[in-house]
Amino acid sequence: MSSPLKFLFYPFSLIYGIGSLLYHKMYDLQIKKSVSFEIPVISIGNLSMGGSGKTPHVEYIIRLLKDQYQTGILSRGYKRKSKGYFLLDKFSTVKEGGDEPVQIKQKFADVSIAVCEERALGIPIMLLDNPQLQVIVLDDAFQHRQVQAGLSILLTNYSKLFTEDHLFPMGSLREPVRGAARADVIVVTKCPMDLSSENKSHLIKEVKHHSNQQVFFSYLDYGAPYSLFDQDKKLALQPGDAVYLFTAIADYKPLLTYLQGVVGNISVKRFPDHYYFSASDLKKLQTAFSKLNGRRNFLLTTEKDATRLLPFKEYLISNQLEIFCIPLEIKIFEEEKFDQLIYSFVQSNQSSFTHIDDG
Repeated sequence: MSSPLKFLFYPFSLIYGIGSLLYHKMYDLQIKKSVSFEIPVISIGNLSMGGSGKTPHVEYIIRLLKDQYQTGILSRGYKRKSKGYFLLDKFSTVKEGGDEPVQIKQKFADVSIAVCEERALGIPIMLLDNPQLQVIVLDDAFQHRQVQAGLSILLTNYSKLFTEDHLFPMGSLREPVRGAARADVIVVTKCPMDLSSENKSHLIKEVKHHSNQQVFFSYLDYGAPYSLFDQDKKLALQPGDAVYLFTAIADYKPLLTYLQGVVGNISVKRFPDHYYFSASDLKKLQTAFSKLNGRRNFLLTTEKDATRLLPFKEYLISNQLEIFCIPLEIKIFEEEKFDQLIYSFVQSNQSSFTHIDDG
């Protein structure tokens, strides 16, 4: 949207902002009460409406903690078709749990992953489902003040910091910038790998709201693409390859930039964020894919998008339409310091948490 057109939305953003300020002020003044739990609770979220990389950061926390602590993930399950509390298993579908929770469950089968719109209700039910849980991570819960997280991590995209954005619908902010003051930790995501010390210092001054906040920086690390229905079949992309990338994620540009540095020919088809694919979409993709003219041709998508393709397994196999998924992890610049912060929080809160007895 061009800048002149943005200002046409200013009155609506003003109304939205007033509503958001009133909502948070009621919690600040304790007119509305936040619930706290004895179990350590980590919240990961953002001020914007998407594109900051919440899911790979949640997965980073899981990898960090799961071998030492029984870790649970609670999400709202955005755009799922189910309602209320739902505990995922390896057979759960996107319609039941949402694409991001299903993606995480497929990677971490032994981790408890549940969805619930009301986190204050979801946490007690989750503890009944798995009394051995030692830490819970709330996915996309920065604005959900019903639960008082012990550690709040706020993400912001390097290419569009929350300080450079506007309130919805003029921009993509869910609440005014001052809300960032509630965060204990701010992570600037999707940074260039060669981020300089001078740039870091500038960014810290830009996003840090009070002296107690710690600021970290992360970057994206793409792995070798693997076949959708055979993860052992991996792909080494080469300059002569032609790739048809299709995706329904909020911010696909970092992936496109990465691929442009690896392969010679890229075609892109974008769908709305969290889009549910149809058989008609797949037929169109097949037609477009057949027109590629590389040394080798590949259909490529993200792991999040892949969760919404699983219902079409029979169709894809019968039509010999092979799709590759590109895995993504994040790396923290000051990894040891960040990891120690997370460990210290969990460890310091373990002594006060008593497991529920199965009996």
